[in-house]
Amino acid sequence: MERTTRKDTPRIAAYVLWMVYGIACAYLYYRQTKWTGGSVFESDLPAHIKMVIEDHWYYSLTAFVYRFLYLFPIHDLLIALFLGIMSVFAVAVTAVLLRYFQLPEELTGFLALILNLVMPIFIPGVADGRYIGMQSASIWHNSTYIVMKPLAVICFLLYLQLEQEISEKLPVKKAVIFSLMLVLTTAVKPSYLVVFAPVMLFFMIADLFKKVPFWRLFTFGCCVLPSLGVILLQNAVLFGAQTDSGIIIAPGLVVRAHSGHPFVAAGLSILFPLAVLIFSLQDLVKDRIYRFIWALAFVGYGEMFLLSESGHRSLDGNFMWGYFLVILLLFAVSVKKLYEKKDRPGAALEVVGCACTLALHLYYGMHFFIALLKGISYHMWT
Repeated sequence: MERTTRKDTPRIAAYVLWMVYGIACAYLYYRQTKWTGGSVFESDLPAHIKMVIEDHWYYSLTAFVYRFLYLFPIHDLLIALFLGIMSVFAVAVTAVLLRYFQLPEELTGFLALILNLVMPIFIPGVADGRYIGMQSASIWHNSTYIVMKPLAVICFLLYLQLEQEISEKLPVKKAVIFSLMLVLTTAVKPSYLVVFAPVMLFFMIADLFKKVPFWRLFTFGCCVLPSLGVILLQNAVLFGAQTDSGIIIAPGLVVRAHSGHPFVAAGLSILFPLAVLIFSLQDLVKDRIYRFIWALAFVGYGEMFLLSESGHRSLDGNFMWGYFLVILLLFAVSVKKLYEKKDRPGAALEVVGCACTLALHLYYGMHFFIALLKGISYHMWT
């Protein structure tokens, strides 16, 4: 009994921290629901609620959740609790992803929370703020991203499981679940799919040359088709005739809007994954998952760099959300790579240096999150 208790202690401690984090998030979101202007507890959340309750604008499944919760007198509190639960859910599915990567269970709870707190390394003058002009998977001001985040990680996990089996067979039940999860995730926010689908297609073409049967790959690819239908419906709302918005190719428009050094800002945003990559270049050839996630990052950053919206939302950067989600996957797989190096002869300096970089990301993340809890705007210019 004593051994079991000792073994469970790290897991229980992690769950307590998750609970504290969830309560802090719910408090933050509740204060954000009350935002009416200014820089105190600034958030997109009131605008997202207004689009549903007053403007009757439905393009995300979160809109239907808000509409339902508004049936109750304590709707603001219920919305805050819902988003708080989704924030903790993101930590939980990150822990599952880390366990899939074969990290020890006693570590995954803590690491999952860390990876949902890390922020870019901020150097004044590189970008306008600690978040504005930088890129981060840790977002607390955009409710559709908060809900999409755990769902997208589940989609990624389902893909990894299917991808492992596709060379031998196509498990129909898993494929249907994967397709339905993609639909759900896309219906909340299409950002993940527009990054994921092109990379999935590229890897499927590569598998075709490895003699994986065409019909099996074709059926696998069809899992994405219902989600593409969802995107068409969303585009009809977002870019319809009654709006002034459209999709344009405008290289650098968004990334240069709040940073005079956008590529330096991009590097500081993912310094830990880049540091690990320097010592793991050979794994891009040997490790398919590692290669897939870096391909997602390449496509995601490319979409963010090249694409924008026309009209009044041209600088909103709505093509950045997919890349932001990929950053979480980048950090997770980089932790996996770092853990694999710990027992390699002569790798001590690499491991310590990369771990210190991750700790620096966490420091800036904690600074940012605590500032948000104090009511400071997410723009956080200094």
